[in-house]
Amino acid sequence: MKHIIPLAFLLLAPLHAANFPTEYQAAMRLFVTNKIPEAKEAFTALVASAPNSEAKDAALMQASYCEVQLKQVEEATKLAAGIKDKYSGTLCRMNMQALQSKYAEVVALAKDEDFTTWPDALIFDALMCRGNSLSRTGEAVAAEKDFRDALGHTINDYKKATVYLRLGSLFKGQQALGFFDEVMKLREPGSTMRYQAIAARARILAAEGQGALALAEFDRLKDLTQQPHWTMVQMARAATHEALGETDKARACYEAVVAAGNAPADSLATAKAKLTAKR
Repeated sequence: MKHIIPLAFLLLAPLHAANFPTEYQAAMRLFVTNKIPEAKEAFTALVASAPNSEAKDAALMQASYCEVQLKQVEEATKLAAGIKDKYSGTLCRMNMQALQSKYAEVVALAKDEDFTTWPDALIFDALMCRGNSLSRTGEAVAAEKDFRDALGHTINDYKKATVYLRLGSLFKGQQALGFFDEVMKLREPGSTMRYQAIAARARILAAEGQGALALAEFDRLKDLTQQPHWTMVQMARAATHEALGETDKARACYEAVVAAGNAPADSLATAKAKLTAKR
């Protein structure tokens, strides 16, 4: 049966088209802040109001990811099947498998893909998805190639930082330290990326017995005074002290987190548990 579209909706169609980018970004914010049911509802509405096939494909992709996160894989698969662009469809299937930690399936699906023939807007994400899956399945050499290729397909510092963190995770010692330090050389990698790079460098240095250098790394994050990053740094500093056998100094860090009063709930719980265990 044909659905009758109300005249009012047709008159508002141009307005919906103009609002789509703003509404899409709002839905993305829900997704990245882990408000998945709300994001699902927003993306489902965007599928219906998309002004063109490209916009509809983008909304379908994100709606599919929401369904996977909500353990509704069959529904996610149905949504993904509605994507018209073949490259977007393949990337969606790759990401859906990755969200389920099915890394071998991602490799099998994408191992023969020549991403240089893909639309520019999709290449970075495709390389990162396959590279991460190769890394998780023990194919470090192939993963390194995908990660290095990804650097050539973005000018965004946050995305570059993500690549350097992944590259650092493939290696040990000085080579890993070098990749993590590349994050700190970027102009705007973002506070979370900076924290992750420094925490990783501190772990490596502490494991190598270079305690003074490990702790000195945190001086590079002195400007992170706002939550949640202040707490993240304190927790990483505490872990470094523990790795060095400095239990009293680790305890002081945990006490600082508890005393802050506005620490993220998960970190606060961990800090309290650590303090209880140390009594």
